[in-house]
Amino acid sequence: MSVTAIIPVRSLSDGKTRLAPVLDGAERYTLNARFLVHTLRTAGALTGNTVVVTRCLDAREIANASGACSLFETTRGGLNPALQSASKIARARGAARILILPADLPFVCLDDLRALIWHAGRAGAAIAPDQPRDGTNALCLPAGHSFRFRFGIRSFFKHQREAEKVGLEMTVVRRPSLAFDVDWPNDFSKLKALENDERDTNFTSGL
Repeated sequence: MSVTAIIPVRSLSDGKTRLAPVLDGAERYTLNARFLVHTLRTAGALTGNTVVVTRCLDAREIANASGACSLFETTRGGLNPALQSASKIARARGAARILILPADLPFVCLDDLRALIWHAGRAGAAIAPDQPRDGTNALCLPAGHSFRFRFGIRSFFKHQREAEKVGLEMTVVRRPSLAFDVDWPNDFSKLKALENDERDTNFTSGL
């Protein structure tokens, strides 16, 4: 089954502003770039069809250098319309299924992505919640489906309701490496502590 991974990126420079108490602008840029490179590498190990949706020229350059495609975000209204458009384009290009993968999951791995696809099955969908089980950290869906993306406040519950509305069976996939994202200063502190103690990664090195 053809799978296209779609990675939305707001901006390497302007993203993660909630980390401003612990990281300055240049440091946030570096962290965002490192996250994107890791996400592209992980998605690329799963599928040769990876698309970064963004208006950020630097993010597009990183995507193109990795062998992924980049899609300039032309829609108004933010993330959800952009993902809707990208899903339709992926379907037109032959994708049977799409995998929405935000670029701020430092410990996401290939097994996580395979689990999402496996749980989604042939006609259903799979969702990975964040640690509080309020937000959505990953989605796997049929490409070009009438499903409407609901990223934002309480998106985990909104996406489940949307799936029910359009007749998709939504399986919840709970994996620690999918649940851990970095939005707030305490998340960054946890990431730094994990890297110092037990992880062979360098996202926080020098920051």
